[in-house]
Amino acid sequence: MINLARTSLKTLLGLAIRAEIDSHNVYQRLARRLKNPLLREKIRILAFEEKKHEKALKNLFAASYPKEKLLIPPKTEEKLLPSVVIKPSSSLVDLLEQAMKAERSAETFYARLSRRIKGEKKRLLQYLSRVEKSHFLMLQSEYTLALQFEDYAERDIDKVIT
Repeated sequence: MINLARTSLKTLLGLAIRAEIDSHNVYQRLARRLKNPLLREKIRILAFEEKKHEKALKNLFAASYPKEKLLIPPKTEEKLLPSVVIKPSSSLVDLLEQAMKAERSAETFYARLSRRIKGEKKRLLQYLSRVEKSHFLMLQSEYTLALQFEDYAERDIDKVIT
């Protein structure tokens, strides 16, 4: 596993950007699978925010390394920033559980990374950590609903509770 304290900031930013790209794509795919319009919209909001995080991190890289080329790895370091794997057989509960783990890991990653940086760049990473926490909490709420209502992903909310 990559050591956060010893790995270069350039490498870590590349991994973070890969994780944000992957998260955006996963949330887009998940939203397309859902029939519940409210849940679908919430997941689309997560996809939108992950895209914003990607852009913010790319700007951070450009500001930190103006003469260097950004290298985004083809995959992330799973133990550091786990990704969500969508299979045809994946249940909503399983996908939300994976997404919660990914968001919690991202929260921790950005918090730890922020300790290595000063000034406005530090504030951006602290902000990202807090936003990832809010993603986790939102997913946790949806996870609870999905556990309580077996067809939560399949129906409009008024049909789930009646």
